Amino acid sequence: MSAAPRFSLRAAVTDSVSTGRRDEPPAVVEPEDAPGPAPVQVPAASRSIKDTKTKRPATRQGARGITVWVEPEVYRMIKLVGLDTDMTTQDVMMEAINDLLAKRGKGRLAKTR
Repeated sequence: MSAAPRFSLRAAVTDSVSTGRRDEPPAVVEPEDAPGPAPVQVPAASRSIKDTKTKRPATRQGARGITVWVEPEVYRMIKLVGLDTDMTTQDVMMEAINDLLAKRGKGRLAKTR
């Protein structure tokens, strides 16, 4: 009787799904019109983060994210408010933030994107 395979936490957090990395071959950097040595291969890990980072949508440029954890019933109620008023969850939350800022005398600063 063989033992069941053991779960590996290291494998779970370093796989391509968890890290977002793809198993790509190294990029080939070719020299400009100058005869010389063969092309240099640059490992994927040493590439610039800017090259691999996805561009933010225009609606998120200059914006910061806020995460709030709520009970499932609160989440459903917020979704229902949005459905009843034909608003996205983003718009519902921006209205709530604006109401809080106005209540506290901070003005209505939050903009809907």
